[in-house]
Amino acid sequence: MSEAWWIPRTRLLPARGRALISADLHGSMVDFEALLGRFEALRRAGEEAHWVLLGDLVHGPSEAARARDPAIYDYEDASPALVEAVLELRRADPEHVHVLLGNHDHGHVGGPPTRKFYPDEVTHLEGRCTSAQRAAIRELFGEALLSAIAPCGLLLAHACPDDRLVRFADLDEVELVVGANDAYHRHLLGAFTRPYGQPEAVTRRLLEKVSASALPVRALVHGHERDPAGWYSEHPAQLSPVIFGAPRAARRYLEVDLSAEYADARALRDGIEIRRIHEVHGEPGGDPR
Repeated sequence: MSEAWWIPRTRLLPARGRALISADLHGSMVDFEALLGRFEALRRAGEEAHWVLLGDLVHGPSEAARARDPAIYDYEDASPALVEAVLELRRADPEHVHVLLGNHDHGHVGGPPTRKFYPDEVTHLEGRCTSAQRAAIRELFGEALLSAIAPCGLLLAHACPDDRLVRFADLDEVELVVGANDAYHRHLLGAFTRPYGQPEAVTRRLLEKVSASALPVRALVHGHERDPAGWYSEHPAQLSPVIFGAPRAARRYLEVDLSAEYADARALRDGIEIRRIHEVHGEPGGDPR
């Protein structure tokens, strides 16, 4: 890898301030704008605020999907405008706005195309973009991270990686073009963007390896999943806040204290760290499950 072209694929957040952690937006401007409002409110209040977006910013629902399930797919796909808005935030404050690579994003910068709403979502999206919008997509996702660590004990990723990672810094050696990697780094690229779940024992081994080679982490926070309740945790080493695939009133993000110490996913409380993006009747909602 040429040092002149090296782009880091990991980030260690500072042990101060607050972090907003949001998952798959899939072209939803209404959810993005609500999260942006909270991010800006924290900064106006004098907080050192970080926003970590856990990938899959693009590829919203088709018209057919919106007609089939309007409670879930209640918005038009605004992927080009959303990418431009996030890129503008990154350019203005790259130290506080962090984008992780999702499998849908990856198709635009060297990964295989996804086919959730269209046979080839990469071709479909880029075909309706201007040249400037295509350039914005490639810029934003070309510099995306594969993982980040919140020093309060959280490992952040788009997907649920297995435990083949040796050192956290190995992710910095990954190339986004799949074929440009050796077998190990190609596996890491797939592992941090594609798997949907892991047994608790596998996740704990991953957390142990990251803790030994970087900072102590006790829970994996990821996107890539759907849940109509707006969040879920299969075991104490894992939690996912859900936007895409949940009805609007249930959609969640995390807001964590970077100077705290969360013992595991059970320390993230609904209504406290696990928050609704859209308040219900002006008040934070409880667990709908």
